[in-house]
Amino acid sequence: MATSAQTHSLIIDELLRAKPADRDTAIALLAAKGYLPKKLSEKPKEKKVSLFASKAAEDYALAKFIELPAGFKGTANNDKVSVKDLKQFAEGPKKDKVNASPTAQQFCRDNGLDITKVAGSGEGGKVLLKDVKGLAPVAKKGSDSDSGSESGSGRKVTSAAAKVMKTYEIDEADIVDIEGTGKNGAVTPKDLKELVDMIKAEKSGESSESESDED
Repeated sequence: MATSAQTHSLIIDELLRAKPADRDTAIALLAAKGYLPKKLSEKPKEKKVSLFASKAAEDYALAKFIELPAGFKGTANNDKVSVKDLKQFAEGPKKDKVNASPTAQQFCRDNGLDITKVAGSGEGGKVLLKDVKGLAPVAKKGSDSDSGSESGSGRKVTSAAAKVMKTYEIDEADIVDIEGTGKNGAVTPKDLKELVDMIKAEKSGESSESESDED
C-alpha cells in the first residue's frame, strides 16, 4: 500500500494531468484511481431541517393531517411552527367580533339578516336593536305602535334594573320590547333575566374560544 507521501504525490500528478473543472469532478477522478478514503469520496448527507418547533408540533400535524403551504412561517424562534400555529391554521381565519348588542344579534339570527351590513347608530357604531328591526317583517301587528319610543328615552326602569343594564352593557333600545312588571310598568332586574342569561352565554362562548387559542 502506498505511503501517505506517495499518495499525495500521486494525487498532485493526477490533478495536473487531468485538470478537473471542479471539486466534484476531481473527487470522482481520484476516487476512481483509489487515491481517496471512502468517506471522503462519498457525498455528505444533507441534514434535514424540520419546520416544527418541537416533536409535539410535528406529531400534531401528522395526527391532524395538516399540510402547510410552502413558505408558511410559524411564531416560534426562527419561524418554526408550534402547536398553537397548527391549531390556528386548522381553524382558519378568525371572524371579526360584531360590534352589536345581544338583542340585535339575536334578531338578525332569527330573521336571517346579515348584521355586518348594518350601520349602527350606537356609541362607536354599535348596532342596536332599533337599527335592525325595520329590516325584517314585524312579527306582531301593531308592535311598532305598542313598543313605544325605540330610543328608550321614555322607558321607566328601576334603579336596580339600571345597574344591571350598566353591568351587562345593555342598551336602552334593547329593552323596548320588554314588558315591565314594576310599578307603573317599570322594568325590573327580573324582567331583564332572559336578556342577561343570553349575554352571559355569549360571553362564555367567547371565553372558551380565547382559552383554546392560548393552548
